Amino acid sequence: MRLQELITRGRFIFSGAPKRLEVFQLIDGKRNAKDIAIRTGRKLNAVLNDIKKLKDLELIQPRRDDQGNIVKKDGSTVYEKVPLLKHIPLSYFRDVTKRSYILAQRRIQKRTSVKKITPIRVPSAEEILDICKSGESQIYEFKSPGVDVAKITKEIAAFLNTKNGGLIFYGIDDDGVIIGSDKRRQDFDQMVQNSVRNTISPSPNIEIKERDVLGHKILIIVVPPWDRENIYMYRKDGRVYIRKGTNVFVATPEELKNLGRGEYVV
Repeated sequence: MRLQELITRGRFIFSGAPKRLEVFQLIDGKRNAKDIAIRTGRKLNAVLNDIKKLKDLELIQPRRDDQGNIVKKDGSTVYEKVPLLKHIPLSYFRDVTKRSYILAQRRIQKRTSVKKITPIRVPSAEEILDICKSGESQIYEFKSPGVDVAKITKEIAAFLNTKNGGLIFYGIDDDGVIIGSDKRRQDFDQMVQNSVRNTISPSPNIEIKERDVLGHKILIIVVPPWDRENIYMYRKDGRVYIRKGTNVFVATPEELKNLGRGEYVV
């Protein structure tokens, strides 16, 4: 589910219900309904009713332990916010005023007037040699053969939230030395695509290309530019990542806010 949809649901259910928003704020994966009722000074049944509504709208979920079992405290289920909402400020769920509605309409108009970004072109063998000499950059990442697929997938997740996307060269080490792939393109494609489907939400479309450089097979993962609609989350830790320069960073609350408005961060 997209972040924008969750925020819309939250605005709907919290509209005119500040006490329910307070319950949502206190849900942190540690407190049960009784704890929340005590902190808010409300009756337990009222808190349970709010929790049920939050759960039905998929804003919260039961917390699970390492074995996948639902965590309970004093016989009562402990809930936590769904991963996409864990780092979202409560200000996101305030009622939309006339002014914010007007600003939203302006952003939509601005969005539709912007030309589509052309996906990164896959470079030729000669161009790859130049890229190796220049080194990694905002749009180029090198990966040595045999690197853990989880590291590759995390890089993909970070590229997906950037204006231009990126290219990941599998078979080139960090220093730009061409080593070559240790896998066939078909096998590598299946491995990466499976990892992407299982760990990035929502699931994106990526391509795997192949180039012959100085007798070595280089596999290139083509990550498309951000679509300005979805915010891509790395499900292994429930965080949103963004590539900046040659590094991957966790998106800050302010950056998440910008992404939620369809604004580029990088």
